[in-house]
Amino acid sequence: MKTLIIAAALLAPAAAVAQNTAAAPSTGASFHARLYDRYCDKLREGPEAYVQFVKRMQPVHGLTFTDFAPENRGDPVKADCKVAPERVAAVQRELKRETR
Repeated sequence: MKTLIIAAALLAPAAAVAQNTAAAPSTGASFHARLYDRYCDKLREGPEAYVQFVKRMQPVHGLTFTDFAPENRGDPVKADCKVAPERVAAVQRELKRETR
């Protein structure tokens, strides 16, 4: 009886760990998808909103201005926000204005 109780006590944490690791990849993927959507929403909202959002979130998530609004056409991005090149150019102008 004592062996059965010990075995049950050892298996319970192992089952919990297995369950948590199975759920983690899907949770992480949806988190990043939602995060990237928020960055794209701010980019669509306007250059000022995007720049301010990236400045607030950069220390937390480590994403930069060019992760969603590339400096040059064809540069790699984290997510394609499907915005007009004029919007990306406006973001670059806003960045230059802010750094003066």
